[in-house]
Amino acid sequence: MQLHIVVPGLLWPKASLFEITRGLELPALATLLGRGRMQRLPALPFEHWLGNVFGVLAGETPFGALRLLGEGLDPGKDAWLCADPVHLRFSRDTLVVSGAAELGLTQAEGDQLAAALNAQLGEFGEFIAPHPRRWYLRLKRPAHLATSALSTVTGRTIEPFLPQGDDAREWRRFINEAQVLLHNHPINMAREAEGRPTVNSLWPWGAGFLPSGARSPAAHVHAGHALARGLAKLADVSASPVPARPEDAVPQSLTLLEGLGEAAQSLDAPAWRAGLADLEARWFAPLLAALQVRRVSGIRLTALGDEAAIDVTMDAVDMWKFWRRPKSLPDILR
Repeated sequence: MQLHIVVPGLLWPKASLFEITRGLELPALATLLGRGRMQRLPALPFEHWLGNVFGVLAGETPFGALRLLGEGLDPGKDAWLCADPVHLRFSRDTLVVSGAAELGLTQAEGDQLAAALNAQLGEFGEFIAPHPRRWYLRLKRPAHLATSALSTVTGRTIEPFLPQGDDAREWRRFINEAQVLLHNHPINMAREAEGRPTVNSLWPWGAGFLPSGARSPAAHVHAGHALARGLAKLADVSASPVPARPEDAVPQSLTLLEGLGEAAQSLDAPAWRAGLADLEARWFAPLLAALQVRRVSGIRLTALGDEAAIDVTMDAVDMWKFWRRPKSLPDILR
């Protein structure tokens, strides 16, 4: 069997990658990078890579409807967008976006905040919060927007990423009014009193209707990501959670290993190093061992980062090409 693994966040920014990886022992990954056949790809956010591979990427891809489908809900014929809770903080006199992962919201908090937003911002649509970190807005009318996925904005200055397009002014007003409401909500007042980050803004992105279909990139998809599950369902591809071990993966599957993505977005070097060491032990080393004894016929690794992306393929014959020296992550990004 052949396995395709995708690792968002594996390619840390080049300027500091050498220092960040100093002392990390990654022999299996180095062998894969050195002996595999490598193709350099344009840098793409993970969500856009998914849209490409499933054949649904458009000018404004309807990530809201697609991700909602992955939550197990039916988008129907309505237009949706993601309206994710975020925390804005000041850094060097600019506002920086901290993603929902840093908030630690409970489902009860999310439900109460969504109810308050519905009471005040009903002119825009209906909020639902099926997950504390992932909120949605059923739009009263289609939005003509160009937006940025939250993953591309996390840890960055907000201004360059604000909505653009014909309806941009209206949706910037939406953000401003949501900020006022959230700032004054009792949940945020309590969180602030306890020294916890507040939900002080929303991030709208991915507006549109559910597409009519998608193409199948693999026989099966292993993913925890709601957007990936939604795309798999649209493409009529079976999906299941990521297995603990590569030998438990379905043959000819696409496996999304997402553990590095949030650490890379927030430039959390200790978390990223720990996550990479875990991938080496639980995925890269076992996969190479399985390839060597031909329990798998081939490995394909897609590594994504803000500045670069690579695609590496390796089969059993490549394992014996000893003249191809192992390469580190800094080696391949020079």
